[in-house]
Amino acid sequence: GIPAEPLFRSMQQEMLKIQEGLKDKFVETSVAGGGITVKANGQKKIVDLSISLDVLKDAIEENDATIVSDLIINAVNEILDKAEEMAEKEMEVVTGGVSIPGLF
Repeated sequence: GIPAEPLFRSMQQEMLKIQEGLKDKFVETSVAGGGITVKANGQKKIVDLSISLDVLKDAIEENDATIVSDLIINAVNEILDKAEEMAEKEMEVVTGGVSIPGLF
């Protein structure tokens, strides 16, 4: 059979390369009809967040800041899921769709 060690090592190197590349791949999502937009990279780091004045005005009119924080939480959770999905798809190229626990 094929020695597993070198195979794993080359897969790990490939994955590190992909992981590095994920820094420069982005996903974006918006909630509240575009009132809040969040952008993240494939390493699950938030790189951009915009909040429209409309959303802020609503919160001020309602005298309720949780309107804004709830929307931000929703947007952030959504974008982190998308970033995770993107990362998994990229990794599947290396693993052929087989998930190998502990590799990344």
